[in-house]
Amino acid sequence: MSRDVTIQDFINAREQILKGIRAEIIGPGSEDIGPDIEHEIITESPLQRYNVGILYPQKNVQNQENDELINTQEENGEIPREESELHETEEIEKFEKKVTTIVRDERNKEIDEQINMANQFLPSSMGLTFFAKGISDSIVVGVKYAEYRLSTFKDACVACDNLDKRKLDDPLLSEFIYEEGGKLKLKKVLNTSDINRLKAEGAVSSDEFENALYKLSAQCSDSNAKFRKEAFVRVPKQAQVTVTFEHGSNIYRKKIFDDSNLELCAFRRQYSDGIISLTIILVNTNEGKPSYRNTFFQPEISIETNNNPGMSFVEYMENPYLEKKEDRGYDEEQSLDLLYRHKKTYAIGHGVSAVYDVDEISRKGKIVSDFMPYFEVPKLNFNIEEISEISERVLPMKNLSDFSKYGKEDIISLLRQFVNAYENWIIGLEKEMQQLEEKFHAAAKRHIEKCRIALKRMYCGVDALEENENVFKAFLLANRAMLMQRVHSKIQSCERYPGESELKEIDYKLVPDSDASWRPFQLAFLLMCIKSIDDPTSFDRDIVDLIWVPTGGGKTEAYLGLTAFTIFLRRLKDPVDGGGTTILMRYTLRLLAAQQFIRSSILICACELIRREGKYKLGKEPITIGLWIGSESTPNKIQEAKELINELYKCTRKEMLESTKEKCNKFQLLKCPWCGTKLVKEIVDGEIKGEWGYSTMPNRMLFCPDEDCEFNAGLPVKVVDEVIYKNPPTLLFGTVDKFAMITWEEEVSRLFALDHGNNTKSPELIIQDELHLISGPLGTIVGLYETAIDKMCSVKGIKPKIIASTATIRRAEEQCRNLYVRQVMQFPAPGLSADDSFFTREIKVDDKNPGRLYVGIMPSGKTLTTVEIRLMATLLQKISMMNIHDEVKDKYWTLVGYFNSLRELGKCSTLVDDDVKDFMRRLANRLADKKALRVIMEADELTSRIPSGLITKTLDRLETAYCRENIENKNYPVNVLLATNMISVGVDVSRLNLMLILGQPKLTSEYIQASSRVGRTFPGLVFTLYDSAKSRDRSHYEQFYSYHQSFYKFVEPTSVTPFSGPARDRALHALLISMVRHIGGLNSEEMATDFREDMEITKEIEDYIVERVKVIDESQIDDVKNEIRSFWYRWIEKIDSLSEGEFLTYSKKDRKHLIKPFGKKDGDTAFETLQSMRNVDFESGVHIIVFGDDDK
Repeated sequence: MSRDVTIQDFINAREQILKGIRAEIIGPGSEDIGPDIEHEIITESPLQRYNVGILYPQKNVQNQENDELINTQEENGEIPREESELHETEEIEKFEKKVTTIVRDERNKEIDEQINMANQFLPSSMGLTFFAKGISDSIVVGVKYAEYRLSTFKDACVACDNLDKRKLDDPLLSEFIYEEGGKLKLKKVLNTSDINRLKAEGAVSSDEFENALYKLSAQCSDSNAKFRKEAFVRVPKQAQVTVTFEHGSNIYRKKIFDDSNLELCAFRRQYSDGIISLTIILVNTNEGKPSYRNTFFQPEISIETNNNPGMSFVEYMENPYLEKKEDRGYDEEQSLDLLYRHKKTYAIGHGVSAVYDVDEISRKGKIVSDFMPYFEVPKLNFNIEEISEISERVLPMKNLSDFSKYGKEDIISLLRQFVNAYENWIIGLEKEMQQLEEKFHAAAKRHIEKCRIALKRMYCGVDALEENENVFKAFLLANRAMLMQRVHSKIQSCERYPGESELKEIDYKLVPDSDASWRPFQLAFLLMCIKSIDDPTSFDRDIVDLIWVPTGGGKTEAYLGLTAFTIFLRRLKDPVDGGGTTILMRYTLRLLAAQQFIRSSILICACELIRREGKYKLGKEPITIGLWIGSESTPNKIQEAKELINELYKCTRKEMLESTKEKCNKFQLLKCPWCGTKLVKEIVDGEIKGEWGYSTMPNRMLFCPDEDCEFNAGLPVKVVDEVIYKNPPTLLFGTVDKFAMITWEEEVSRLFALDHGNNTKSPELIIQDELHLISGPLGTIVGLYETAIDKMCSVKGIKPKIIASTATIRRAEEQCRNLYVRQVMQFPAPGLSADDSFFTREIKVDDKNPGRLYVGIMPSGKTLTTVEIRLMATLLQKISMMNIHDEVKDKYWTLVGYFNSLRELGKCSTLVDDDVKDFMRRLANRLADKKALRVIMEADELTSRIPSGLITKTLDRLETAYCRENIENKNYPVNVLLATNMISVGVDVSRLNLMLILGQPKLTSEYIQASSRVGRTFPGLVFTLYDSAKSRDRSHYEQFYSYHQSFYKFVEPTSVTPFSGPARDRALHALLISMVRHIGGLNSEEMATDFREDMEITKEIEDYIVERVKVIDESQIDDVKNEIRSFWYRWIEKIDSLSEGEFLTYSKKDRKHLIKPFGKKDGDTAFETLQSMRNVDFESGVHIIVFGDDDK
């Protein structure tokens, strides 16, 4: 952020955007006529102009002749009468009426009907329900709304601050207009023909004056003209209504004004302890075809305790604990109630959202209905006040490295003080617990116990550093590697070509502490895991440590630090045989893998340079990273890689360069991870620039083309499967679905150090990022294969440590048990409140600490597509027209659209090319002129249907800022980015701060993850456009405020059932083959013939699997045993059927084989076997059989 702008500039810009959207979508204020928007004039029917907050007449007919719902706006504000037609032509989806639980009573069908009118496509009512105390028989309710009437020429006015007022003395002009109070007004009706005449006679000398005249003309209704012109004036209404329940009645119904057919209805239900529930509803009692005359706009209901002395609000719905303690999730439900006990719900809406500002203690405040609700989710503070005295010494990575100015004793002392601060906080929790209500004590005790376990593990880590020299050295080197990683990560943001500028040598001892410091939770996590990495027999080794930190909190750095520590410790302990694959790092999405692979590669480069120094005994084998993902993204064979590289080198024509790269560059790295030099050629100023960083030599397949770079001779990065198998990388980085290949590839044994004569250890650390994505069908299959992977890692006597991370998960204990058959420990352990876990604390939202602002919109009487077009167009156009600094405008320039399906995304892509641009043109004409129109090209995409090379290019383009220099050089930023759940994880672009989510995603975790892609550094703004035809969307909209103030609480539990029948049918045989092949020594293709059922390995495998099934689902044991034995028998049958001299192979197509690709239906009796875990579901056809006579 430059000195010219402050955080307040970004907040002001966001507020300006929000205000502009409200004015355009709900009103008033959609036309710039001056400060008095309460009495606005609009140049088309409010039914056409506005999309939300409309109460239509009852018994309305959705009629194609309804001229109030047509598009009446042409460029000059006029339309021929004979060309009138409905703008809304899409078929309106029907949906079932929602039953409102609070007011459901057979005796009160009338109030139910009023509420149900809020759920219609053309709603006739809106309202809210709340609980309160201290109300006798009356309550004061505030009501606001607006009506519109036809304008006359006397109403027309346009601001004239920027006009030359001397022109008003022209007799031709003065016939029509005059100036009053800084506005131009009309003396009589002004038509287009009049303006043309004034122009022809020279009375109009500027575009600004001409534009003002056209606006005045458009505001002047004229039913006698050849072209019908209608403009409308807003008439605001408001009242304080005293609702009185007379004669013991619980129902109130009365018109707000005698001359208006808008009724206020109220329903009361009385409970014990003086508590009552109140449902307040506004109802349009008009009937017939909608028109501006019988429709009400911008209605609002408010209830304030200031207007109702003695009244206090009561929490809307307390979450009761599950009645049976043995029910799944009981403990977790208790924990959530404890953590979110301060997040109260005081009202819900009906056809509208309810927002409130109520003091938790006094229960005094205000409840208001809002058709465009918003909630600002606060950011987290990772700085801990309790360690402020030592933070500048203990958190900088340099101070904990071998570059430190502190000796070992000082470092240990600082770390103990650091952990002591956590212990003191826990002591404070134990005191606080005594003040809690009794119902919270059980959960509070569990939370404190978990905090104490984490504390003990941290102390054990510090003890290990003090007592074990190798552990301490590994810790120092890990900190140095992370210091170097931080420095070189920043270099990646620079555009650099080989030899373009001198590479400066970096003195890491001079790096400012602020550029490379741990967040406290990252350092604490490293300390907590040290013992479990150092001692394979420790109890902690068998625990899955789950990093649970909200998106953007720094989870990656936490486990990268542990990665470096594990690599160094293993090599320090065994310099000779400490090589091989040490760590398996797994991701679920290739976009996430691509982004994190770069960060991991930088760390590995740092580790390798430290090894090369020779100062520490870290072995002769290079420290490397290997990218093990699908064949569509990287080459499988060396020969394939050579052919692709040769094609790149052959391309010398600039017009063919981009297409050649898209087709042939499957090497993922586009920049040197160390110095940032580009590894690809590009078109710059019309010429090819740069050098290729790819070579056909297997040991130098990726290298930095800059001769001054440390890695000019070759990068420690492997992306070709064959190279990975021949020389297993230290860090194997891959997607989970790739591990299905353990059944198919004999070379996989080398990755687990299970090939003959290999004395290195098997992988010791498994890292699973975004654990919440390992669920459903994918998670079930992953859990099944995990059985084989765990066994293959453990066969040499040392079980791997498992680390996982997520920002959104429920029932993690159940999920980790089913996936890994291990206990799980969440870190940071929860305290007594969701906003304070010691290591992460919510920051109160204020002008210095803005959060991410969520805004909800649900159409009223308009299709979702119509509002989608108008919302996108308004965002794009109004941001372009804002008079703000380019640096601020850049942060809201790119609109990210998030969609729940490719179908919806594809539809939007078409809309951007046509309807969105058209509405932007109309908006520019209405608010300014044609010159203000923003030009956008087709939308960019981040979806599964986009090639990997193009994804990388799009991610690179997202960094292109909106600024004059880039525009002049035709280096344009992305205008619109359309994405599906691919963007939900791994995208971290600070200039993305504006998002539209179309429809409530199916899972809360998906909603949180997707929306967290924006507003990571600057104030973010997320619009959620709800579909009123979907009851789930409507429910989220009506409870918008309540949902967003604690949406982590609403994350849905995930399901993983690895030993269910369908999962076993799909892949049980695959893991049996994998274990026989890699553990039983029958590795090569032909060895499938050597299998015998009485081999020792078969009994070992069966016992091992049964033990896991006992933990996961004991009811499946007998079926699993039978299926295992059945498979052994069928394998033997295939061997026995061989002719003399024949061999059974595992997968060779030209020989008899045991397995074949899943889904291949060719009469082959081989076992269908997955080659990827991604495509585990098939679509099924459904035939509907109708019973009964044909004539009925």
